[in-house]
Amino acid sequence: MADEDAAALDALMESDRPSGTRDALLRFTALVRQWSQKTDLVRVRTPDALAELLFLDALQLAAVVPEGASVIDVGAGAGAPGLPLAVLRPDLRLVLLEPRRRRVMFMRLAAGSLQVSDRLEVREGRLDDPPSPETCGFDFAYSRATFAPPEWVRRGSALAREVGVLLAREEPPEPTSTLRLAQEHPYEVPSSGAPRRIVTFVTTEGGPDGPGLVGSAP
Repeated sequence: MADEDAAALDALMESDRPSGTRDALLRFTALVRQWSQKTDLVRVRTPDALAELLFLDALQLAAVVPEGASVIDVGAGAGAPGLPLAVLRPDLRLVLLEPRRRRVMFMRLAAGSLQVSDRLEVREGRLDDPPSPETCGFDFAYSRATFAPPEWVRRGSALAREVGVLLAREEPPEPTSTLRLAQEHPYEVPSSGAPRRIVTFVTTEGGPDGPGLVGSAP
C-alpha cells in the first residue's frame, strides 16, 4: 500500500516540493492508515481517495494563507488539512481545535512524528459562541465541514482577521458591513472533477481586528 499511497500523493503535489515534505506527508498517511485499522479515525479508502481527503485542501490552503500567519483550524478532526498544512508551510503557527479526545491524541502523536510540535498546538474543546479569549487574535481561521458557510463566517470573523471558507457547490456567504471578500481560489477534485473553492473574507475597519482584539494566537 505504501507505493500506491506515494503515487497518489505525487499525483496531487508539485514535483518541486522538497523531498522532506513528501516524506513527512507519507508518514502522515501511514499513521492515518494504522490508526484507522483500530479506531474510527477515517474510513479506510483507496489510495487516491485517501490522498484527496488528507492533502487536497491542505495544498490549496497553502497557496491562500498569508505568509507567517497564525492560524486556527476549528473542528480539526483527524488532522487534515491542518497537519499537512503545517508540513507544507513551515512559516505558519497553528492551533487545531477538536472536541473528540481520541482524535486529539492522534493529532498530538502525529504532530510529534511530523516534527511540527514546536509551531502547532492541538487543543481539546469546542468553539464557544461567543468565543473564549484564547481562541481569538489569529491572522487566519478556517473550518472544514463543521459549520454551514454563513455561520462559519460569522464565528470565524470573531477569531481572526481573515476567514477561509471551503466550499463545494455552495455559494459563498454575502459580504457584510464588517467583512469584505478578499480572494477566491478555485480548484477541483482530481478523481471526479467536482468543483471546489476557497473563499476568504477579511474584517474591515471596526470589525474583529480593530481596537480591543485579544491577541491570543500562539
